[in-house]
Amino acid sequence: MTARIISAVPVPFTQAGDLDLATYDAALAAIAPHVGGALVAGTTGEFPALDDGERVELFRRAVEALGPGRVVAHLGHGSTRQVLRLADAVAALGIRRLALLSPYYLPTDDAGVIAFFRALTEAHPQAEVYAYLFPERTGMNVSPTALAAVMRLPGMVGVKLSGGAAARLPEYAAVLAPGQELYSGDDATLPQVLAAGGTGVVSGVSSAFPVTFAALARALDANDPAAEGLQQVVRTIVPLVGPTIPRLKAAMAARDGAAWASRMALPAVDDATLTAIRDAIAAHH
Repeated sequence: MTARIISAVPVPFTQAGDLDLATYDAALAAIAPHVGGALVAGTTGEFPALDDGERVELFRRAVEALGPGRVVAHLGHGSTRQVLRLADAVAALGIRRLALLSPYYLPTDDAGVIAFFRALTEAHPQAEVYAYLFPERTGMNVSPTALAAVMRLPGMVGVKLSGGAAARLPEYAAVLAPGQELYSGDDATLPQVLAAGGTGVVSGVSSAFPVTFAALARALDANDPAAEGLQQVVRTIVPLVGPTIPRLKAAMAARDGAAWASRMALPAVDDATLTAIRDAIAAHH
């Protein structure tokens, strides 16, 4: 088990659109021996398609599988009112690690971003909060200056950078205080993240390949020459499996035979890509 890897777990649905909780439980059990924890109901988890009750049930089952200390509950919502309502339910489960996507859809300014995070940290001072920046999904860029102010709030312990924010990792890393954690959502960049002083990656692809990602993290920490070969495997599977949620779910389905359908309107996987994904699972399961 390595703290360098947090799996951004996808959520399995049946073809009828219902939660497939048995398959979800099995996916959590498969990653449990290998990764430091799970980010639940994040982007990979199709959180906009989940109601709050479903999100809380997913959090509860993750606690059962991993323990409360290894669950990072994503609270992203369109309003502070919704975030705090969900945070209250999460606190009742004993989860302290929370991730919060910056405000999205309607634009705001730096003061609005800071106030959004402040509301959570003040309402739940016992929580350990990770700011989650993903400009392509939120429609706004949070400046390093604004992030610096957010990270000075009591209870802010780290940041997760995805999409264009991950490409600006050195800028954001420069505003963190000593001891604050830095995770990238770019699955294939663990060596670069560690070299920049970061903590690790939050990786959807690791949900399908937990053994490979954990082995890479251990090899990097040990300066093991095997890291180069493992990183090459990761460089191969991430562009194959990582670009869309249906591709990741195709890999999960190749592992366990479940439907792994989606609720959201997402692109289909062509036959050639599906075959390549299945071959990758067979080679690196």
